[in-house]
Amino acid sequence: MVQHMSGPDRSARLVELVGPARLDEVFQAKVRQRRWAVGLVTLGIAGIGVWLMCDMLNLGGWSPLKVVELGLFVLLFTALAFGFTQAFIGFLVLAEGHEPLKITNTLDPATPLASTAIAMPIFNEDATTVFGNIRTLYDSLQQRSELENFDFYLLSDSVEPSKVVEEELAWADLCRQTNGFGKIHYRRRRLPVNRKSGNIADFCRRWGHRHRYMIVLDADSIMTGEVVSSLVRLMEVNPRTGIIQTMPKLAKAQTLFGRIQQFASRLYSPVFAAGLNFWQQGAGNYWGHNAIIRVSPFLTSCGLPELPGRAPLGGRVLSHDFVEAALMRDAGWEVWFAYDLEGSYEGLPPNLTEYVKRDRRWCQGNLQHMWFLLAEKIRPVSRLHLIQGILAYGSSPLLALFILFGTFQAAIDRWHQKTLNVQLPSAFILMFLTLLLLFSPKLLSLIHLSSQSKSLRPYGGGLRAAVGVLLEVVFSILVAPIMVWFHTRFVFRNLGGQTVTWHTQTREGGEGPGWAATLSEYWPLPVCGIGLGLFAWWISPGYFLWLLPILLGLWLAVPLALLSGRSGLLKSFFLTPEETEPVKELTTSYVFQLREGDQFVHAILDPFYNAVHVALQKERRNHAPAAEGYVASLAAKLFRQGPEALTPREKRALLADGPTVARLHVLIWKTPAHLMNPVWSKALESYRSAERLSKPASEPAEPSHSPVDPAVA
Repeated sequence: MVQHMSGPDRSARLVELVGPARLDEVFQAKVRQRRWAVGLVTLGIAGIGVWLMCDMLNLGGWSPLKVVELGLFVLLFTALAFGFTQAFIGFLVLAEGHEPLKITNTLDPATPLASTAIAMPIFNEDATTVFGNIRTLYDSLQQRSELENFDFYLLSDSVEPSKVVEEELAWADLCRQTNGFGKIHYRRRRLPVNRKSGNIADFCRRWGHRHRYMIVLDADSIMTGEVVSSLVRLMEVNPRTGIIQTMPKLAKAQTLFGRIQQFASRLYSPVFAAGLNFWQQGAGNYWGHNAIIRVSPFLTSCGLPELPGRAPLGGRVLSHDFVEAALMRDAGWEVWFAYDLEGSYEGLPPNLTEYVKRDRRWCQGNLQHMWFLLAEKIRPVSRLHLIQGILAYGSSPLLALFILFGTFQAAIDRWHQKTLNVQLPSAFILMFLTLLLLFSPKLLSLIHLSSQSKSLRPYGGGLRAAVGVLLEVVFSILVAPIMVWFHTRFVFRNLGGQTVTWHTQTREGGEGPGWAATLSEYWPLPVCGIGLGLFAWWISPGYFLWLLPILLGLWLAVPLALLSGRSGLLKSFFLTPEETEPVKELTTSYVFQLREGDQFVHAILDPFYNAVHVALQKERRNHAPAAEGYVASLAAKLFRQGPEALTPREKRALLADGPTVARLHVLIWKTPAHLMNPVWSKALESYRSAERLSKPASEPAEPSHSPVDPAVA
């Protein structure tokens, strides 16, 4: 393919010389060579490890337990070798300084832009953060004089009544601040069918025909106008491309856990990303956000099927992104990874507990990918991506079983022979090789940055960066057994039929759970760690030392979980360019005119809140007497007993009926205080007091309304 070989000018010249068909053959041959190289290096490294493991297990003869242990080792070590190979090749690519086969080589700033939707699905999120992120991108595009090509869509699936009202008012205020009415759109679905994927699908069906492309954001996504415009231009000059995924950098973390993850991702991701792009090329993956999608093929080719069976492994697809990339590839479109585009950012959970909760949701979705491995038309590279997604969580129970089977075998040997026989040369070589595969990518990342002028300055200098790497290595070693524990539990729960409820992700927040909550969640880990440690010591002090890194993580699980949510710890380390030299889009903040307190109450009482909310509700086409009677009964119950008398579901049903909410507003303001629930009279008094404070020279005028509908009262 022409665009893959070099910049736009050189690509055009190559077309003239050899023709597009021949050039595409050359490109495909080059990609096949790269994939063979990655595969052979991976298998070579894995073969060395397997040979060493066989030498160790062969001592004392083979047993069924040893055979199973070897099978688990082959899977785990091959995955480890594959990750190392990607990082090593990525280091070589970055060291060379030129990658001829990457999509960003085709970027031409002179390419005209096309109509693009900025779509952000939200679910019970903090409105200030969400609408502030949209305002950031809006202003960035406006300053580049490119705003006319973009429309913004806030796609809400929120079910909390207070969040619903808060979103509506934040949208109205955002449009007022930017004069963005008709440019910034807000839509809330009554029923959040199929969660985020259903939200995006609904948007594509209703409004996708208006735009050639859509850029999907998460609630914590921040993107600069430059990277958004670059994505559109890349799509324009690569007409066979269906999705381009950026490499989002973690930003704005404040807690110890968040800053360590942010530092590690920023430092190590470049070599892994360059290595990933080296072999996958136009057969890349999609991560669900901070990516641009060609709407037409997405709408026609990426419909998600209903999986066989019931949840958790059947039913509706939860982790949709990997599957959508595979379906896009199956339809003949390319999926690219623009790993070197700057200006794409996202947040992350603030502490270990919230990180584990997010992984529980992702685990169930990724395990569903097993069904797609059986599909006929999924391409080989897409199958590999799906396998990687499964192993992201499935490798934990495999590792746990490998450790347990090894411990049982060592115990059997101890029972029969009284001494633990080990091939020490093979054991030490294998241990050294494993450590090399695990930690050398971190060293390669540090070497890569050190080789570039001034590149370590944003990390606090070379010394702080090196100390940060050492501290991060210690932290990752301690946290790894904790993650193995939880991932193993999640996998077995899903296999046992236990599904998970998807809640709003916690993106910010204090120190996390306290001692009591943390202890109730993490207590099995130190207990199992103590039991495993005693058992290992009985086998052999040497075997105990072999398991010590795992045991330390289990023993320290509770304090690690508590410390992970603390802010201010080791503040001088784990610095990143996004913290020391942030772009303007990461430092701007916006204020929206939102009242404190219960937003549901404000929607009933506040004249402006009430007007905005009522205006956003669709008029009911079918006037069913039963539905109208149900809403009227809810309104009467709310008026007589106060907001606490209604459940969240009842509040949503009431809010969905605009005329009834408008009549309630009139009724409460015009009813004398002694004739209604004290909750409303107190709320009205607080409103009047606030207005007197803001306008002390004049009496507040009560709103003018039409006569009260007796049916409400």
